[in-house]
Amino acid sequence: MTRFFRCAAATRSVHRRDDFLMITVDSPDLTPQLVRDAYDLLRNFDVVIGATTDGGWYAFGLREPVHATDLDTNADSSALTLAALRLGLRVALLPTLPASR
Repeated sequence: MTRFFRCAAATRSVHRRDDFLMITVDSPDLTPQLVRDAYDLLRNFDVVIGATTDGGWYAFGLREPVHATDLDTNADSSALTLAALRLGLRVALLPTLPASR
């Protein structure tokens, strides 16, 4: 489950300026359009978060993965959003999806 996945570890091989988007595997309501929307939002925002109804998240994107070391993906979507805002990052929110069953 992505909640227990450390973003910093996932971005070690990502180039400093490449957009980075993590998607959970248990998101049956995720559409290709939402993935395109997430990448589109990363053109103008530093962070993109797609929350789930249980407080988790199904999508987490960074415009500059160098910020990954400051953000803990173990956090729920609200805490992750607050942490990004406290770092002065511009955050965009995708629609909230139902939690996986």
